[in-house]
Amino acid sequence: MATAEAVELINASRKRAFTDADWPANQYTVATLTLDELLKERGREFIFEGKRRTDLIRFGKFTTASWWDHNPSNDPNKELFPVPNNQLAINPNLVQNPGY
Repeated sequence: MATAEAVELINASRKRAFTDADWPANQYTVATLTLDELLKERGREFIFEGKRRTDLIRFGKFTTASWWDHNPSNDPNKELFPVPNNQLAINPNLVQNPGY
């Protein structure tokens, strides 16, 4: 369950996207700001900032959820990027991440 402070901060950012007439029906409350809603809101707020993959991993949804044209792979190895081959070649202490 969200805290009143969290709801206030999210609503302060979100309010600019709504008219005064529409705002009461679209603001979050302590009961409606769930973790799933927070993930959706972060997706909308940071759509062009490149944070979505990290957020999906953090919320445990990257390999298990569907979005846009993505189908779940259920492969936890995909939560890690591959180590580039040129880095593996020059550093014998590195090992490729699983699944690559």
